[in-house]
Amino acid sequence: MDAEEYYEVFAARAEAGEPLRNVGTVRATSSREAAIFAHKLYDEWRWRAMFVVPRRALVTVIRPS
Repeated sequence: MDAEEYYEVFAARAEAGEPLRNVGTVRATSSREAAIFAHKLYDEWRWRAMFVVPRRALVTVIRPS
C-alpha cells in the first residue's frame, strides 16, 4: 500500500475570473484518489474549477508567527 499524504483543495465559484481559494484538505495515496475525495467532500457548491495540490509541493513565502 502506498503512503498517504495530504493534498490541499483549491476551488473557484461559478463566476468567471474569480480567484481560487483553499477550501480544504484531503488525505490520499495518489493524486487521482485525492481528486475523487475532494470532489465528493467539497462539491456542495457548483465550482467552476477545482484542483488538488500535494502539500509537499507548496512553497512557503511567509511563515505564520
